[in-house]
Amino acid sequence: MSLAKLIAPDIEELIRENPRELASAVAEVHPADLAELLEDLPREDRLVLFEALPPEQGAAVLSELKGETLRLVLHQASLDKLGPQLDRVPGDEVVFLLEHVSQRRREALLAKMSPRDAAEAKRLLRYEPGTAGRLMTEKFAKVRPEWTVAETLDHLKKIDPEVETIQTIYAVDGEDHLVGAVALRKLLREPPDRKIGEILDRRVATVRTDTPQEEVARLVSKYDVNAIPVVDEENRPLGIVTVDDVIDVLTEEQTEDVLHMAGVTAPDDSAVESTYFGTPIWRTVRKRVVWLILLFVASTVTGLVLRHFEGHLTKVVALAFFIPLLIGTGGNAGSQAVATVIRGLALDEIRFKSIGKVFVREAGSGLLLGALLGVFGFLFALLMGFSAPTGLAVGLSILGICAWANVVGALVPIVAQRLGIDPTVMSAPMITTLVDATGLFIYFFVAGQVLGL
Repeated sequence: MSLAKLIAPDIEELIRENPRELASAVAEVHPADLAELLEDLPREDRLVLFEALPPEQGAAVLSELKGETLRLVLHQASLDKLGPQLDRVPGDEVVFLLEHVSQRRREALLAKMSPRDAAEAKRLLRYEPGTAGRLMTEKFAKVRPEWTVAETLDHLKKIDPEVETIQTIYAVDGEDHLVGAVALRKLLREPPDRKIGEILDRRVATVRTDTPQEEVARLVSKYDVNAIPVVDEENRPLGIVTVDDVIDVLTEEQTEDVLHMAGVTAPDDSAVESTYFGTPIWRTVRKRVVWLILLFVASTVTGLVLRHFEGHLTKVVALAFFIPLLIGTGGNAGSQAVATVIRGLALDEIRFKSIGKVFVREAGSGLLLGALLGVFGFLFALLMGFSAPTGLAVGLSILGICAWANVVGALVPIVAQRLGIDPTVMSAPMITTLVDATGLFIYFFVAGQVLGL
């Protein structure tokens, strides 16, 4: 049992009987456990506990909250409590939080923050959502290349305590242009009188304020760095994006892609509401109903195919027995291909210029899979007492359906990305519906040729 569940009854009792003791009761509890505790408390008790926390602890808990509880705190907690807490939260996180409140509430919160931190938040809010400008923090460690190691270490002792990380230190020249970076670990091994300029790594990967957050995450992963500087047109550092922000981006993108592939997301999704219980039911219904209507309409094509080949079914009723097996196999094969290719697109392993290679690879794997499953389908038909020609029609249909499903599932996401459409929107349900209709056409066409219908 988690710590939050263990202490929740005691905290509820304190809220009822002696709320003044709340702060001391949870003083030693880790912020992540406190956030979990808030989730477990009744809704009416959450604000009572949160507002009892001192600013430093409240800021740490605020960074851990999510979903319904975060929305409750942002919209209903006392401005006098939230303002000082936001002063202690990194600038990029402040921006994330302010994105999800009304303009009136945002201005009220900014008015309660310190002038310096409020000014930073306003600057970051000017950048487009989903870009490096929104992700960066302006507080980072800068030194001069002519400084010695001893002077640099002395400078780090006096640095702003709100600087998010000093694992990497950035060197700028007299005009504030970025000239290199040095890791703190390397710095500690050097002689005190060694010049920073002599140990700098001048091959520093950088991004601009308008660089998409997915590209920032890719570069951090590619170059294996703890942070990446954001620079202007003249290579002057404006801030840094740290690896913890990148992890948040990757988590957000993965969640978004999974939901897109399930066909249940909407463009206006809010990260504050991305949890299961944090999303209102009406919003969930709104997201799902559009896709279900589209899939319903698309599924009518399957009915039209069945109606077109009604004569085949009338003559050979046995064909109907294998319809679920065939369309299920095609849908599964297409879904596997979609997932594989979208993963390759996300990792930048697959690009539009490699569409030919993808076609050959997926068509080949589809034929091999189809051949293996086709043999199994043929033997299954014989085992169930159907004739050899019927079994042959089933086997050959599986071969064609698997190859077709693989190709469709692989090429559609690539073409979608080329057209500027999020490939995850070409979701598994949509591919499955498409393959169902075309798979039935393949089945009845093959059966007609083999059985002479």
